[in-house]
Amino acid sequence: MKKKTISKEIFFEGIGLHTGEEAKLRIVPSEKGQIVFIKGHKEVLGHYKNVKDTMRGVVLEDKGLSIYTVEHLVSALWGMEIDSAEIVLEKGYEVPALDGSALFFAEAIYNVGYVNIDKEIEYVECDNITLKMGDKEVSCTPSENSQITYFIDFPKPIGTQVLLAPLNNASFYLENIAPARTFIFDFEVEKVKEMGIAKGGSLENTVVFKKDGIYNENLRFKDEPVRHKILDFIGDTALLGKRIKGSVFVKKAGHREHIAFLKKMEECHGV
Repeated sequence: MKKKTISKEIFFEGIGLHTGEEAKLRIVPSEKGQIVFIKGHKEVLGHYKNVKDTMRGVVLEDKGLSIYTVEHLVSALWGMEIDSAEIVLEKGYEVPALDGSALFFAEAIYNVGYVNIDKEIEYVECDNITLKMGDKEVSCTPSENSQITYFIDFPKPIGTQVLLAPLNNASFYLENIAPARTFIFDFEVEKVKEMGIAKGGSLENTVVFKKDGIYNENLRFKDEPVRHKILDFIGDTALLGKRIKGSVFVKKAGHREHIAFLKKMEECHGV
């Protein structure tokens, strides 16, 4: 199967979730077969080897250029089966948060459509690979179906949530994964602010949970948090540059464990 790129440019602007600064970017069709971020005369390949930080988001860095909070946009591209694109940052160094999900990105990609490019999609097949970091786990086993089972366990009112979802399925992603927003507990907010991140965070782009509910008007899904975790996983694994073929199981993980798992796959497959 051939790799795909978008059929025409897409423009986005908004506030960066962590920098709090105005952000403007264009997603541009590309024949390169890769996802590349461009700022001025510098560029950063969207690859896990360029991941600099995974604290509440993914930061890419290469040759002095850092691009912040790339995971939702990259998730939308990968989830909508786009393998190749250039992301040109016209203002700021962060992807705009928009509503905290990947929905606006995914809908725009769906609306412009795609074209095939003259490069073949690459797959990496799962062996029995398991990464454990404390009580967190990511594993992958052989399967004819590319799918993920994600398990989370947070304090109430989130609690335990489990969801099985297909990978590499644009229609399922658009309807069931892309709308899921990033989330935080109210007791975490002050600590995050003290860390100098989430400067652009608000109820417009983050679901804030409290002991007996949420501060936002409503949830989009009763299990929105686990769906957002799958959204993040798809964005993180897009940085492999190859599509995973197999059955993935993830337990209580985050960006750090996702990226560590990609490194372990490289050790096993030379990807």
